[in-house]
Amino acid sequence: MKEYKYVETSEAGNLPMVVGTWNKIKKILFKEIDLSKPVVLELTEKEEKVLTEVHDFLFQEIKFPELHNFFFKEINIFAKLKSLKKNK
Repeated sequence: MKEYKYVETSEAGNLPMVVGTWNKIKKILFKEIDLSKPVVLELTEKEEKVLTEVHDFLFQEIKFPELHNFFFKEINIFAKLKSLKKNK
């Protein structure tokens, strides 16, 4: 189904104009946004529960002392070379 929009011109009067895909894209891309208005998000109870669970999962505090000790272990790259030179 085609979408029509009436356009007033001085030569032809009130004529229908076919609204194409590009016009729809331009309407979305160049839409004016009022940033002074607050954003209101209405969620159902189930959506709110899921959103809360996802938020809690993403921002949980992770504590693994063994993992921390592994990543921040002091490493001496040349220790093996020194021991080989001493044995010679």
